[in-house]
Amino acid sequence: MVARKREYRRLSRRTRFLLLGTENSAVDFKRNANGVKQKSLVAFANSEEGGALLLGVEEFTSEDGVQRGRIVGCDVDDGARLQIQNKALGCIPPVHIEIITENLAHKPILRIEIRTGSQRPYCTSSGEYAIRADGRNRVLQPSEMLQLFMDRESEQFLNRFKYAVSKLEAQVEAMDGELKQGVDRMISDIMRLDHDTSYILNELYGRSLDIRKETDIAKKHDSDLERKLKNIKQGQERKYKHLRNRIGDIELKIDALLEHFAIADPIQLKARDHIIEMTQMIQNKNNEGLLADFLDVLRHIYPDIEPEQLSQWVSEALDEAKLKQ
Repeated sequence: MVARKREYRRLSRRTRFLLLGTENSAVDFKRNANGVKQKSLVAFANSEEGGALLLGVEEFTSEDGVQRGRIVGCDVDDGARLQIQNKALGCIPPVHIEIITENLAHKPILRIEIRTGSQRPYCTSSGEYAIRADGRNRVLQPSEMLQLFMDRESEQFLNRFKYAVSKLEAQVEAMDGELKQGVDRMISDIMRLDHDTSYILNELYGRSLDIRKETDIAKKHDSDLERKLKNIKQGQERKYKHLRNRIGDIELKIDALLEHFAIADPIQLKARDHIIEMTQMIQNKNNEGLLADFLDVLRHIYPDIEPEQLSQWVSEALDEAKLKQ
């Protein structure tokens, strides 16, 4: 990844664009680092789009009576940078900023980029909440502050939920792999049994043909041949009986494997535990909309589980949560 440029000999394209207009929701002009207050930093961090501070720029009234920004230059040394960084770090929580030096060939200025924060709302070290709107910093209203708290909590919950779903999918995938291996082994055993059975039947058929030939050649030994055929028949019946017993044992094993993997008790038990855990997390948020979306998500994650079963587990989790309350 290419690093972003931090120094410009002249003005960057973004700074030139910001200087075309007046102070607004996206930019604020400051004479020097001393003019940067924590309130300005938290105001941009709490806004939807963030914004920038241009240091070394002062306001003036143009000939057409419009307020504009004029470059006058400022200190851009490490002291000025450290002063601004300390103010950003002193906010609660700390505000992330990016400092860019521009116009080095003429009158140097600093551009301070403040992105909208991921931990809103932010306040100053003295506990003052503010937001950037209509080209000025104003106090953050209680309803706006509550909305920012709710947005942050919802995002954190969504991240935890996605993490839990990814873990659950990994577990289901692992169990699916084990199931596939078990079925493959079962199919291999069945094919081997089929091969052994075919071999035995071919052997018996070949021996039967040999006996018939011997009977045709030696008719005078009919009685002996009859006894031999009877013994062979009995031996065949014993082998068939033994073979049937083997097949029966294998069928029992196959039935046990099929019953085990078809019911998928481990998968459903783990799925039920995870669903109950996540349902209780949603119940604690007291958000019906999230609960409805959660049911749709469950139907996509567990297409092999009946929707009625999923709804039943969610209802059990809700009933359990109510009992605990």
